[in-house]
Amino acid sequence: MVRIRLDRNLSRRVAEEFGPELTRAEGRRVLGRAKALATSAAIGRNPGHSVADRIEFGIKYHGIDTTVGMTVIGRDGSDVTLAHEFGAWNKQAGKFVEGHHVMQKAARGG
Repeated sequence: MVRIRLDRNLSRRVAEEFGPELTRAEGRRVLGRAKALATSAAIGRNPGHSVADRIEFGIKYHGIDTTVGMTVIGRDGSDVTLAHEFGAWNKQAGKFVEGHHVMQKAARGG
């Protein structure tokens, strides 16, 4: 088994090498994939309590680099983005509920 460490500045270095057009185009593709993944994941898990209508996405351009972000608002108005993405303990169900990993999958092309 081999472990590969990625440079923390990899995104910036790619942008410097290939230009902002590449990062903007990829940012738009990631945004599209994230929207599709989030909608299907939010509807599929618990149809009676979907958060699909409370997911917001944004894209920001930082000169040569691009950032895609997601915000999920819970039924009570609180920010539940981390729980939606990575999972959290559900008090009502009394168990850990797995996250959807939407942004991770979208960034990897899945």
